[in-house]
Amino acid sequence: MRTLASFLVALQLITLGPLYAFYGQVDPCRALASEIAARAEAAGGLGNTLEDAFGDLEINARKDIADHSTGQCVSQLFTNWSERAMGK
Repeated sequence: MRTLASFLVALQLITLGPLYAFYGQVDPCRALASEIAARAEAAGGLGNTLEDAFGDLEINARKDIADHSTGQCVSQLFTNWSERAMGK
């Protein structure tokens, strides 16, 4: 029984650890919103400057992905990570 419990804890640390380390939270949709906001801020541009002046980019990203399921958020988060790894 202890082995099973230890395995489950280790599995949670492996899956949720990177989210907490990178974004300070374990909710994949909030992490995705944070990732979208960070990439938009890095891209810059007049639209982002205006949006950042009148509102928070992360809050606006949360509104955009509010209808996503957890699975969709995880999928898009992995897509963003792979694009970042490839240099896109």
